[in-house]
Amino acid sequence: MNFKFISTFRFMKIAEEYKDDFDLLPGVILIRSNEKTRKILSKELKEYAGSIEFEHLTQANHIIYGNFIDEVFDSTKTSAQALYVWLLWLDMLVFSSWLVKDNCIQCEMAFCNKYTRKTYSEWSNNSLMTLFTTSSGVRWVDTEFSQQELIEWESKNDKLQNYLDKNNSTIFDSFIDSKYSRYGRAYSFIKSARRELNPAMKIAHYCSALESLFSTDSSELSHKLSERVAIFLKDYGYDPLEVFDDIKKFYNIRSKVTHGDSLKTSKVDSLPDESSKLDGYLRRIMNEILESEHLTNIFDREKNSFENYFKEKILTGK
Repeated sequence: MNFKFISTFRFMKIAEEYKDDFDLLPGVILIRSNEKTRKILSKELKEYAGSIEFEHLTQANHIIYGNFIDEVFDSTKTSAQALYVWLLWLDMLVFSSWLVKDNCIQCEMAFCNKYTRKTYSEWSNNSLMTLFTTSSGVRWVDTEFSQQELIEWESKNDKLQNYLDKNNSTIFDSFIDSKYSRYGRAYSFIKSARRELNPAMKIAHYCSALESLFSTDSSELSHKLSERVAIFLKDYGYDPLEVFDDIKKFYNIRSKVTHGDSLKTSKVDSLPDESSKLDGYLRRIMNEILESEHLTNIFDREKNSFENYFKEKILTGK
């Protein structure tokens, strides 16, 4: 029994000069070739998908494709069950794309065909309908990925999923469980921020992500958080004084939002830029931790050891 999957990422464009196939995951292939696309988008798909969806796929900048021949999915799985699993893989990819660059990629419709060569064909469809926005709250805009960015995306997604799996921080684990990692909690808040349209709410979620990473208690939280983020980013060329003031400012916005307070018009107008700046800080932090075994070990430490690390770094500069 074979399973064939077809979809596309809306609001993502692949650079025109890149025409090759690219494996984002085993079983999740990005296809740019018009010839291959025509073969995959069959008349049978058009019959089940309908003219509108079929036209969308044929006009897309790329398609996402998977074809499993007598492997991974056993014959007892329906096409709908197999498609649900495949969409979980796409969901992981959509979120991990944030580590490469700011975007509002979506996967609006996917199709699965469970079939044998001649005697059986069963179709189903499903989608990831969550609305994503850029860090400033903009939606429905295209983001272009180059070949190098696709390579980076595949690599970062692989590292991310392996880390989350090893540290009890996947979608199948409880977010409030003590075994759930700091990094995993921060990543979950970033996911929530990406779903928000309002920049003020994005900032609130981004601040919660920073808390998940850097806080150890609620005492003088705003000051400690600002200090630790500033010290961390100093190692990567950021001005610690600027970062410290920025985090204090972001946290003040977060406090007003979460307590139902209002903001002055001048501050409201600046929120998209503030949200984008905070998003940039977080992307750098999350990438540096993910790419460094030394840093992942530090952020995986238990509370007292983690606090002592920052105490020594702040007081001694080591």
